[in-house]
Amino acid sequence: MKKIGMLFAIVLGVFLMTGCGEVKEKEQKLVCTSTQTEDELSMDQIITMTYKNDKLKRMTMEVKTQITDSRVKENWNEFKKSMAENNQEFNKDGISQKIEIDDQNYKYSIILDVDLENATEEALKEQGFEGLKDDDSTIEESKELAEKDGSVCAIE
Repeated sequence: MKKIGMLFAIVLGVFLMTGCGEVKEKEQKLVCTSTQTEDELSMDQIITMTYKNDKLKRMTMEVKTQITDSRVKENWNEFKKSMAENNQEFNKDGISQKIEIDDQNYKYSIILDVDLENATEEALKEQGFEGLKDDDSTIEESKELAEKDGSVCAIE
């Protein structure tokens, strides 16, 4: 009888330590960055992909543009106007886009967030991500592909 009680205590302890048998999802992030510099501006792109159990669940893309040329800085308001014509803030169907402007430092940032668990196929197609929900690339495969394209990546 003591053996059964001891076994029960061990099993109970294991269940309590593991969340009552609940399987926890393994979450990892792949962060890839790239920089492009031209005469008038520099552009940093940061893509963060969140994987759960090696399946892509969320992707955030941030494009930070900074004007570096004094002539273009003189036309900062025109630059912002031009960017605003093509980039509007929105939050719909699991996809959102936010715009951040730093007038003092001539920076214009676009942050696009795609929640694949809530995004509709129509919204994904509209943003150029058709079929992304069906992509079965692992985090390692995505890292390798991004690095081939010139990005520097790290898995966190």
